[in-house]
Amino acid sequence: MKIKSNFRKDSLLEGGKHMFREQGSTGRHIPPHERKALMSIEFEESDWVILKEVFDDEDTVFAAAEIINNAPPEIQILALQIINIIKEVK
Repeated sequence: MKIKSNFRKDSLLEGGKHMFREQGSTGRHIPPHERKALMSIEFEESDWVILKEVFDDEDTVFAAAEIINNAPPEIQILALQIINIIKEVK
């Protein structure tokens, strides 16, 4: 799976820092509705196979993928970690 990010390197969560707005140095956090647009996921064929095994129905697989793509970045990262764990166990 490929993860595309619209973050600049210095705005990532490095060294325990929180995400701040890139415009100026206001020190304000990026609200969740703005963070949603900062990350997108492209599923690979192996990811689709795992989702099909987990959900057992193609309609549910596509719905789950859509939910993951529209979720906040924190939820997307969690879902991707779970998929990677499933790959390792196989």
